[in-house]
Amino acid sequence: MREKERKIAEQFGILERCESFEADLLQVKDIVPDRSDDGIPFDLDGLLNGIRQVIIVPQYDIRADREDYWEARKALRKSVIALAKKYDLHRTEDRVEDYGEHFYFVFHCGKTWF
Repeated sequence: MREKERKIAEQFGILERCESFEADLLQVKDIVPDRSDDGIPFDLDGLLNGIRQVIIVPQYDIRADREDYWEARKALRKSVIALAKKYDLHRTEDRVEDYGEHFYFVFHCGKTWF
């Protein structure tokens, strides 16, 4: 998580929860630390505007030449969504987007977040 997001998380009293979620995300098969900060990029800017969402952009290592390429991508998406649910984060109607080496997930914060 980048310093900007750490400060926002601290401001909203959710830093420990975000750090725990990030640590668990890094245990998901095929997710790798982002090259820019050795963690998972979070976007918490919406919280500053009253939008109770957590956006994550985990980097993955699923090469196109893998025999199980499509299955691995699907499994990774399902694993992230299931893990998020354990943290009381719920999918929005936004699509899970693929940025090549990163997926883009948008989750709505459940009642336990604030």
